[in-house]
Parts: sequence; C-alpha cells; structure tokens
Amino acid sequence: MRYQVKVKSNMQEFFINKGSVNPVLEMELTYDGRYDFQKSIINEALQDSEVFFSMIDEETNILKISKAKANIVLANTNSCEEKYILQYNWKPRDVAKEGVFKGFFEIVFNGNLTSEGVNYPKGNLRVPIEEELRVIIK
Repeated sequence: MRYQVKVKSNMQEFFINKGSVNPVLEMELTYDGRYDFQKSIINEALQDSEVFFSMIDEETNILKISKAKANIVLANTNSCEEKYILQYNWKPRDVAKEGVFKGFFEIVFNGNLTSEGVNYPKGNLRVPIEEELRVIIK
C-alpha cells in the first residue's frame, strides 16, 4: 500500500531577505484524499519520524542545503482534526547568497511502531507539494 502526503502551500514562492533567518519556512501537510481512512495511522507514524529540508540552486542545479534537520509540529487550529506543519529554521549560511532555489521536504519513517494488523509506513518519502516550492533570497 502506498501512502501519499502532500504539502499544502498557498504560495508558490517563499521570499526571504539575504542574511535573515526569519521568517521560518512553514508548510502544512495535507492528504491526497485516496487514503483519508488511514490518517490516524499516518499521524501515528509521523510521531516516529524525522523530517529534513533540502534546497537546490535553480541556476546551477547544485545543492545549497542537503537534508538539514527540520521539524514537524502539530498545527494550532480550532478543528478537532489533527494537522501538522513542516518547519525549517534558516541558518545564516542558508541565506548568505541571493538566488532562486527549489526546496523540498523529506520524511523518514523510522518503522519502530508495531501493532497487529496495522501497516505503518517505513522508509523515505519525498513530500510532494501541490505546486513547486521556490525559495527566493534577495
């Protein structure tokens, strides 16, 4: 069975000033609709996972950030449904050069969870996004 999680983004482009570490990059996880009945399984598996952020220079195709530790946090909503946010906290070296970059998150499900009759996701998932994430540093 294939699990698919999408990142919901209201923006196609994320702007940040050169040398600034704010704002934090945040993207909301959404589900693709095909496996909505398994949200609870995926949400449990997220508790036993690691998240990484990578960014590639669009001009040179060279990695600017390679699998930097990111966070997954529970979103503050007034909804009874759990929603998660992927976050990346910029480091000064990440934003030292102006340019346009492609960014993406990767979730690594550790596979430590077990429960009879439940197939938890294991391994790496490069998180698809509704629109390509472009990070613009000016």
